[in-house]
Amino acid sequence: MITVNENYQNLVENTQIFQLRGFSISEIDIEGNLGIIFQKGIGITLTGRIIDIYKDELLIKRQGYIRDIVGTLTVYMHFFEREEENKLIFMYIDNIENPMKYTELYQLSKRVYKCIISNTSKTEISKFCNKMIKIPKAQGIVGVFIIDKAGFLYYSKIRKNRPNMANNNFQIAGFISAILIYSQDFIAGEEYGLKLEDIDLGDQHFYVKTKKGVIFAYLVDKTMCSENIKRYMQLIMEEFLEKYYSSHIVEFKGDLAPFHSFEEVIDQYFEI
Repeated sequence: MITVNENYQNLVENTQIFQLRGFSISEIDIEGNLGIIFQKGIGITLTGRIIDIYKDELLIKRQGYIRDIVGTLTVYMHFFEREEENKLIFMYIDNIENPMKYTELYQLSKRVYKCIISNTSKTEISKFCNKMIKIPKAQGIVGVFIIDKAGFLYYSKIRKNRPNMANNNFQIAGFISAILIYSQDFIAGEEYGLKLEDIDLGDQHFYVKTKKGVIFAYLVDKTMCSENIKRYMQLIMEEFLEKYYSSHIVEFKGDLAPFHSFEEVIDQYFEI
């Protein structure tokens, strides 16, 4: 019998690291319902939209691959049958000008697929994928604040060279929440409050957006921000809500401990 530890050892041996724009593992059932197993650099929304394009082929065939151009992206997918006619889908995306190593990516998909069906833990799969798939980090973030609509701070991370800001992060959270509340009078109660790029602070910018009653605020140094920064802001929103909304936010009782692990996601996308 193959043990979980043996599965993971087989997974990590002789596997090269890939530089890509994004990677995801998802599962689709016979009715077309999609579940995300792992994602990095590609959001839940984009994953769903791309899979919708090829859904008929994915549901009809037992296994195969799809290679195509979607907008400015090269999309490469492997899919394999799982029990009860479900399909596991491995999706790789990158900019058109960056050639993919298709043979090596196929070998990576096969290794991860075999470990998934052998019940290697999701934690070990995620650990391995984070190690093997590298994405370019965004530059220019000074601080990230994730806040309840009432001003309660769920999570923040601030540059080490900004100790005054770090020491006042709860006051900053309350300030941002208050601005959003008062702005409703001026924007006719739009669902998402202030739009992105609404708070200009000279060489810095506060990007603010709300979703499902959670406020996401990013303080950015405009003199050094990279082009992928706004895309990653959206991914942070998706991943935070996917990870915590149902389990910890809906019935939030003041325990911040579950949110501490989100630093791993922040470090994945931002150089802070």
